[in-house]
Amino acid sequence: MFKPIYKESRLVVGNPKSNVGIVSLWTKNKKIAEKLDPNKYAVIGQLFSAERGLDIFVRNMLANPDINVIVVTGTDFSNSGKVLLDFFENGFEMGRKELTDKEVWRVKSEYPGYIETDIPKEALNELRETTKAVMVEDIEHFDFSSIKPPERKREKLIFKRREEKTREFYGENAVYVVRHKNVIGAWLQMLDTIMKFGTRCGTHYDDEQKEILNLVSVITHEDPDNLLVPEFLPCDKKHIEEYIPKITTDFKEEGTSYTYGSRMRSWFGKDQVKEAVAKLIRELNSRAVVINLWDSTQDLTIGGSPCINHIWLRVRNNRLHLITTIRSNDIFEAYPENAFGLRVLQGVILKELNRRLNIKKTMKGDIGLGDLVINSQSAHVYDDCFESVEEIINKNYKFYVPKPEMMFDFRGNFSINVQDGEIVVEHLSPKNEVIGLYRGKNALELREKIIRDNVIGNTAHGFYIGMELQKAQTALETGSGYEQDENLKFVVPQHNQIISHDHEPPIDIDGKRMHVLPRHGRLIRIQRLHETNEAILTYIVNDREIPTPNTTPAEEEKFKEFLRGLGMSRVF
Repeated sequence: MFKPIYKESRLVVGNPKSNVGIVSLWTKNKKIAEKLDPNKYAVIGQLFSAERGLDIFVRNMLANPDINVIVVTGTDFSNSGKVLLDFFENGFEMGRKELTDKEVWRVKSEYPGYIETDIPKEALNELRETTKAVMVEDIEHFDFSSIKPPERKREKLIFKRREEKTREFYGENAVYVVRHKNVIGAWLQMLDTIMKFGTRCGTHYDDEQKEILNLVSVITHEDPDNLLVPEFLPCDKKHIEEYIPKITTDFKEEGTSYTYGSRMRSWFGKDQVKEAVAKLIRELNSRAVVINLWDSTQDLTIGGSPCINHIWLRVRNNRLHLITTIRSNDIFEAYPENAFGLRVLQGVILKELNRRLNIKKTMKGDIGLGDLVINSQSAHVYDDCFESVEEIINKNYKFYVPKPEMMFDFRGNFSINVQDGEIVVEHLSPKNEVIGLYRGKNALELREKIIRDNVIGNTAHGFYIGMELQKAQTALETGSGYEQDENLKFVVPQHNQIISHDHEPPIDIDGKRMHVLPRHGRLIRIQRLHETNEAILTYIVNDREIPTPNTTPAEEEKFKEFLRGLGMSRVF
């Protein structure tokens, strides 16, 4: 009796006593089932990827020894059918995954196919020797009785997949934003964000996943005529080139009911892309240029509805922006090809728009390429990809995502100075125009004003501003010179000097609020140590000089470690 241990909800079950299993590859298994007598087969399943799906197929087969005939049929977009047949025909060997270099059983095939090594080679060879696998083009008229299964039988074997454990973070329940000039940089940030802040949950496919609701990616400078496709992507350049026409043209693939291109170009009886360009020609500033891929007459009731379901076009500041909604987005495997295809579509629309504007001659056709904005409503990574994703992030993130100090803040920059006993902060536009002015006596006061105006656009810039404001406050309190982006220049006298300060409320020294030295205490004395020519700074903490009779050695050492962390070379 056939009983799957994985992906049961994705399978079409016929006669559980049958010895035949059907693999329909990319063709919907329900479509295949409509053509066949259910008594002729035990199960029909799909195999989209031999890199991910072959391992699951093998585990289900080993758990169901009565299945000894496999019929492969349907559209083979990813060569997964070829790899499956090569597994039974050519066997496998010890190898490694391209993306992670992890040791696996690798099918002897020109295309990659992997099986985890927790399944011993003896079990895999027994499966090969007790199963007959054939490719069938016309399965509707195929005579299943013509296949002679192997005489040898095998025992039932259960191999449970190892659960991938990942570090858990906590964050917002919905809406994250990443920005990058290229698709690859946005993709790496999205993977990193999901692995850190995604909620682990199930799916209707019997999978586990990490998911973020509404992960927005903004791609600013990807050249649609020269896409940046590095080798570590799960899809190579050839695959991308083959995929792009399925978005940009009225492409129809045998064995599939639609492509994104056909939904836009012909599904509803008109070419929506041409209609969108015509709308922009009539009203270049229109906010009603929408391309719809969602068919409300069927997509809520029939499976396989399109993931990309809404595209909005907007010309602003002489640039064409494309904003799209993807209801369900496998960020690891599907996002790169989706994003590349959409960017090329944006370029196609732009060229046609400029061509027609030049013909019309009422407006110059010099519209530029704007941003590609993708709202991935369910942005997810499946659990069988966690290991690959972590490996890719660790190896490649630092090469494509800018360091914090290099991250551009689209909301502007800040010029900080100390003038007339105050800290003066100028908010500058990207064109270096003064668009805001802030004054205050200390960093805390200015922090509250700047945060209230919401004029800092990224975390790295926020850290930088906080550091500079604290330096400016320290300079103001100690009489030292302040220059933005430079180290503080303490005024060290030749002889002992007493420095007076206005009284400030005492601050606890429990270590929890030791963010910045001036808030922790007040500098009262600067001395020159003649023997070594070092400067000695003496601080009052809670109106008490450290150490005091009430200070424990542990508290004193904790405070000293804090001072050392701020760069003090010697702390007594």
